[in-house]
Parts: sequence; C-alpha cells; structure tokens
Amino acid sequence: MLTYIALTIGLMGLFMAWRAGRKNSELQERIAQVNSRVYNLRREMQESQEKTEQELMTLKFQLLKAQGELKITPEMKMQEIVAVHPQAQQVLAGFHLGGCSSCSFDPHQSLGEVAAVNGRELEPILVALNSLIVESNGNGFVSPEKLKTPNIQLHF
Repeated sequence: MLTYIALTIGLMGLFMAWRAGRKNSELQERIAQVNSRVYNLRREMQESQEKTEQELMTLKFQLLKAQGELKITPEMKMQEIVAVHPQAQQVLAGFHLGGCSSCSFDPHQSLGEVAAVNGRELEPILVALNSLIVESNGNGFVSPEKLKTPNIQLHF
C-alpha cells in the first residue's frame, strides 16, 4: 500500500515537473515575442527619428536660404569655409569630412565637390555650418553643447 502511495506521489511530481517545464517553455516563447516586438519598435522609432531629423534639417536649410542668412554656400572653397569660423572644421569632421586621413579634402575644392566625393548629403552640412555662424553672431566660439557635430553612421 505504501508503495502505491509513493508511486502515486512520484507520478504526481513528474506530472507537475512536466507541466512546469511546459509552462516555462511557453513563457520563454512569449518573452522572445515581446523582445522581438520591442526590437522592431525601437528600429521603427529610430527610423522615424532619423526621418524627422532629416526633414528638420531640410526646413532649417530652406529657412536660412529664405531669410538670406545662408553665409556658407556649396560653391565656397573649403579653405574659405574653415577661415569663416574657427569651429567650422569641427562641424565638418562631425560629417566625416576632413577629420581623418580617409576623409581628407583639398582646400581648393568646393564644399559641394567634397560632399559629393565623400557621398554626403549637402543640406545637413550647410545647415550645421550656417547654424554655427548664426549662433555665434560673429562673437567667436559656440559652446560645445550647441555645436552641431553629428556623428554620421556609415553603412557598408
């Protein structure tokens, strides 16, 4: 009789362990699904943020152009741009233009040529450089917090 009771308790324990294992597998699957959704939402949010930033840059460029405050143009030579403001080189380096040996440029090239050779969009560069000049009001340096030096992402 005790053998049957021990056997019944053992079978109930096995059943409970199997059920707990099954429940664990279901929960792990749900966690994987939630993680996948979170990843997809983060990716969508990042894409949306990048699109919004690009649209903002375009609007800023159009506003500067319409107000006649576009001091730096695509036709300007790189040496002229660097001479216009002491921090212009930092902004250019933020766009991976002239910051290292792989993205160096000829000072006699125009901004448009340098951007095209390096595969960069011109509008964000123009907005950042012109914003630098507008924010400094000819008074020299802009604080590092306000200095727009985006670190571009290279996709291979």
